[in-house]
Amino acid sequence: MSASVEQAIEQVAEAIARVENEIEEINEILKNPTISDVDKAYYRQKEDRLRQKESQLLQKEDRLRQKELLLIERTPMPSILENQSVNTPFLEDMQKDITAIKESVSIPARATPQKTPASFGAEELSRLEGIGNVHNPDEKGKGDAVLTTEQSGNLLQLETEHQVVAFLTPFLTAVFQCNGSSNRVLVNSEEYKWLKTSGDEKSTYNQKPDMFICHKSLYQKRDPFAATGDSKLHQMRRSTDIFGQLSHWNLRRFLCVVLEAKKDISNSAFGQTINYAAHLSFEESGPITVRLVLFDRESFWLVETVKGRASSVRKCRWVDGGSKSRLEKFMLQDPLIKVLDKACFELGLVPEENGYLGSGAFGLVFKVCNQNGVAFALKIVPDVDDNVAELQKQMSITNEAKRKCPHLIVGAEEDSFRKFESYY
Repeated sequence: MSASVEQAIEQVAEAIARVENEIEEINEILKNPTISDVDKAYYRQKEDRLRQKESQLLQKEDRLRQKELLLIERTPMPSILENQSVNTPFLEDMQKDITAIKESVSIPARATPQKTPASFGAEELSRLEGIGNVHNPDEKGKGDAVLTTEQSGNLLQLETEHQVVAFLTPFLTAVFQCNGSSNRVLVNSEEYKWLKTSGDEKSTYNQKPDMFICHKSLYQKRDPFAATGDSKLHQMRRSTDIFGQLSHWNLRRFLCVVLEAKKDISNSAFGQTINYAAHLSFEESGPITVRLVLFDRESFWLVETVKGRASSVRKCRWVDGGSKSRLEKFMLQDPLIKVLDKACFELGLVPEENGYLGSGAFGLVFKVCNQNGVAFALKIVPDVDDNVAELQKQMSITNEAKRKCPHLIVGAEEDSFRKFESYY
């Protein structure tokens, strides 16, 4: 039962990848300065249709991830299990699947398990192996590797986790296309406690994953931490390296991926990594699905979690053929953040770093600038229910306020209070 749903999820993921490739091809065409206005309009309409299709596919993927939970509620398991005459291996496997699903979608009373990371990691890895959701490296994989054999040899010589992170930063930046055109950033958060483990905003128990990837509007820049006593680390750093933390806890559902580095992967490292996911997904405001990359000097694990519980692990080596593609495709991209980028592109605006201003009942507000450096508040809403109609209503109210007060508009959102000069 779970295998069929998993297969459907893989098919949807492949369809999403195909749509994204088509969108990228269109974007390349639109960059051609010789393209006619007629062709430009045609390709933009085609892009809009593809983005709508992509949004529908992403919604379908979310529905599939919850389908097995609904099947649990509808399947009369007690009557089946009580009837020993039909207790076949098939039903035993089905019971194991259902137990695993229940565990993966349930939210405990607290996010942190009452176990050491080592014992928790060993237990979870054993559970996933038992249901066939641990996939070992593919020695015959095709495609580009993340590292060459020579680069891998250099990585193996490193002595600290900080050095491992510094060495791999440019490679990860390239794989995940974290550059100016994508507006994605790879953020080093090794020494900044931003991942909450309790309701206390400034808890000393907050955690600090080594890295994460997000839209540049969602992170807060910090000064690089001191490389005290490690001259090699100081030499390995680049001026383009980004250090910081997630700018607001409510933005965790928009993270593309969270990364954790170790000299050598262990049960303890795995337990620590899936603990991150448990805290990120804790409470209803957290994401349903979190993807994490646990890596060391030789390999990386692609860890997917649902409701804070590990659902699958795929192990890869840096030098494996096709490892680059596997890593790149593992990243999540939220449709609402894509809307932010598309709106900025169409309106000739530039999203700012740490540009999150707040969230209302049904949308997010970001600080953006036009080509003259004038700041605007840009509100992004999902196209569901009555959100668009409500946004139009708010626009009418704002225009009326502008008519009565032509020199200054003050925008207020939850957890924020920012003002912007008149741009008329």
